[in-house]
Amino acid sequence: MPDSQPLVEDSQWQQGQLDNGLKYHLRSVSGAPVSFRLLVHAGAVDEAAEQAGYAHFLEHMAFLGSDGFDAGKVESLFVGAGVTFGDDLNAFTSHDVTSYQIDLPDNKRMEDAIVWLSDIATGKLTLDPALLENEKGAVLGEFRLRQRGDKPAELKAFEALLQGSRYDGIDVLGTQDSVKNINREGLLAFYQAHYRPQNTELIITGNIDNQRLEPMIARYFNTANFVGGRAGEDVDIDNAAIESGDEGIASLTPDPLYLTGAAGQQAGISLLIELGDSRVTTDLQYQTMLLEDAVLRAISRRLNDRHIETQSPLLGSYSFPTLVIDRYIGAIGADFAESDRLIAQQFFAEELASLRDHGVGTFEFESVKDSFLNEINGLDTQWLNKRAVDYSEDRLNALILGKTQQSKEDVRSQLQNFVDQLNQAKLNKAINSYLSESRNKPVFVVTREEGASKAKATFTQFTKQFSAKGKALIMASSAMDIPMPEKGGEITFYEELEPTTHRWTLENGIDVWLRQMPEAGDRAYVYLMSSGGMAALPSELRYASTLAPSVLARSGLAGISASKLEQLLVRHNTYVESVLWETSHGLYSETAKQELPFALSVLYQAMTAAKVDEQYFSAVQQESVVEQGNWLSSPLGSYVSQVVGTLYPADSTLQLPTGEDIQQVSPDQVQSVVDTLMRKKRNFTLVVSADIEVSDFNRLLRRYVAGISFEAESGSSAIAPVITDYRTNPKVSTASKQVAEAVDNTLTYQVHLLSQGKPKSTKDRFTADILDRLLNKRYRDELRNAHGLGYDPSAQLIWSDGSGETLVIFTVNAAPGKLDAVRASTRQVLEKARAGFTAEEFAVAKSQLATALTPGLTNPQEQARMLSSYVLFGADPQAVLHPDKVLSTLTLEEINALSERVIGKEAQQMESMLMPKEPSSKAGNPDA
Repeated sequence: MPDSQPLVEDSQWQQGQLDNGLKYHLRSVSGAPVSFRLLVHAGAVDEAAEQAGYAHFLEHMAFLGSDGFDAGKVESLFVGAGVTFGDDLNAFTSHDVTSYQIDLPDNKRMEDAIVWLSDIATGKLTLDPALLENEKGAVLGEFRLRQRGDKPAELKAFEALLQGSRYDGIDVLGTQDSVKNINREGLLAFYQAHYRPQNTELIITGNIDNQRLEPMIARYFNTANFVGGRAGEDVDIDNAAIESGDEGIASLTPDPLYLTGAAGQQAGISLLIELGDSRVTTDLQYQTMLLEDAVLRAISRRLNDRHIETQSPLLGSYSFPTLVIDRYIGAIGADFAESDRLIAQQFFAEELASLRDHGVGTFEFESVKDSFLNEINGLDTQWLNKRAVDYSEDRLNALILGKTQQSKEDVRSQLQNFVDQLNQAKLNKAINSYLSESRNKPVFVVTREEGASKAKATFTQFTKQFSAKGKALIMASSAMDIPMPEKGGEITFYEELEPTTHRWTLENGIDVWLRQMPEAGDRAYVYLMSSGGMAALPSELRYASTLAPSVLARSGLAGISASKLEQLLVRHNTYVESVLWETSHGLYSETAKQELPFALSVLYQAMTAAKVDEQYFSAVQQESVVEQGNWLSSPLGSYVSQVVGTLYPADSTLQLPTGEDIQQVSPDQVQSVVDTLMRKKRNFTLVVSADIEVSDFNRLLRRYVAGISFEAESGSSAIAPVITDYRTNPKVSTASKQVAEAVDNTLTYQVHLLSQGKPKSTKDRFTADILDRLLNKRYRDELRNAHGLGYDPSAQLIWSDGSGETLVIFTVNAAPGKLDAVRASTRQVLEKARAGFTAEEFAVAKSQLATALTPGLTNPQEQARMLSSYVLFGADPQAVLHPDKVLSTLTLEEINALSERVIGKEAQQMESMLMPKEPSSKAGNPDA
């Protein structure tokens, strides 16, 4: 390869720098939204020991008052413009940076956003002592949510990789003691020391005029009042971020790690391999990154295929890159039952050794190469659908990682160059190199019930197996293609609803809808769905239904094995999955437009010829038995099972199966699930969103869809009844309480409210969304903002398509000693909500919904998904195309009426708790 050359920055970005050192990045993006990111190159690693958690706590305080905004005004101002807190208005802190986000639906509040962000950046946060004290409760709630004592193995591995670096032992949240002891003076000192102009970058994308925006940025950000600096003081503005010395983690060593998983986590083994740096700034680094990605794709494909073909004892395998601070690490691993450790580790070692010493076969190599070609072919569509928020996020990540952000054409050139240079020998040489690396690190994960001693005793044996010469495999060089449908069919009805929306009925009864969308580019999104789902199955098949999707995926299709089918799908740039939800079922596919015939052929075979392979059924069944048993034995799994068992009758499809229940399922029962749902005519509807001509689509329908046949039952037609009202028949009639024990010293508190009514109408889809937003806002304001009882209290309104039954769940994670306060606050929220909402609240929530729906109007996949749901269940499809027409008819009275129905005193109500083993305060208990 020629000498490495620097990558070229995307010229669509306009960059500037103020006199004080602050950098800004501007990009005009078509459409109305405007997206902001304020990046401060200061995070947890910049804290002194006594300041642990200050960077993160300061991020919280940015929403609680500044010179330009009183406490609460930040959220109320932007929320009133259609912004949703958490989705559009948010922030995060990491080891190295703090970032603030605001995504506006248009540019009307743009100057307000700049004022708020400049207040944060230029030392104008008020840090009100009273609000600071209250916010401690929310931050300590975040400890309970994120910093569990029962850590998963992945987090323990991450912490182990930081040992010896300046990140060693640093938690972004800090410590509970340091958070409890925060005061205004200490937080202000951290603020003034680290929020400096040369440490700060501003990103703005969307409907902007750079010439008008630059003076505004200078006016608000180019001030002598930037904390940490003095007027006239010389500052080094060569770099946006202050250099902090060696920021990297130590190189991997071959010493093994032995880690205990969290409750319910499977046993497993992984091999960590050292990859490149995150700072990709040259073409050589970019090409190396792509080659590493290809290696991991090849390993993933081999492990998955061999697991299926040999019916190995694995529960699953993986191979992917993960970022650890500034370095990519390849994680190659497998999960298994602890009792299968020896045989599973032998399989893992021998398969990797075979791949290392003999490489991939021709067909495997072509599959990897095809996956990169698919990326090249999809670039235009990917860029076509980028929004302002996507460009802001891309820029933010590039600045954090220190990598060059390239234009679409430069990315295409890099990918094409990689594909042109890639050959089987080169890929196999790279696989051999990475799997032969002496610093590769094995990680053994044991369950909470097992000690590390058993895993340690297998280390020598695993090392010997992995070091031995790998066996050569007989690899297929090609695979048969999906057969074409044996016969086609005719169209019996067609209408144009509007210029871009069309409807057909086929002679087999399938209804078809086409959304012609230029935004789809070279992609097509396909839903072939029917109402029914799990609710259409007899009770004796409900446990079999939990296995059906996995068994079918493992069984292959039309005489083609699952592994070969997956390789064919990659070659044809197509994705297909089966869908089985509570009230609907079918198939989803995403494909290249030119591959629609192939995708429809796959759907045809799945509808007419899907068969359960008993050999693979047994493997899936045993994996599911282990996984479900582990989950239900964990505190959370036990709790969920108790809650569901109390809410619903024993024969409900919502009941969680045990491992024993799954063990009783037979292959014939799974096949009955398939035949009942896919082979009987109900109301199957095909919805396609693509940039395709009607005449071309007509031919595809006749050839690939109209010929799908449905089974005829003895003495009757194949038409299955359409369920018009799905009910789970909840059995709770009085308030009750379920208590389970948690591992961590924290309380999960929930209130469930169930109600019955008419099935969901078109308008109900909108009013339910608005009510969900209103309940969430009330609950968060009361429990978090007013009383600091939890970090993320939430309300969720669940209303399945086709059902008149609703379930509202209020959830909060709190300190065990705050149970009475949580109960009282929840009760108060319910009482006030039952009294109704205000016109102002309604207007804000309706504006938020309108903003949330807007991106979906030009999103082909979302249009296909929503249209499929609407037409299946008798809702007005025009509401998908023109939601504003429904929004304009909604009234506050309708919202309050729905609220009375779903959370009123007539609703069935249940309280439930996941309690710690010892509720009393102990060391480290976040009891704020």
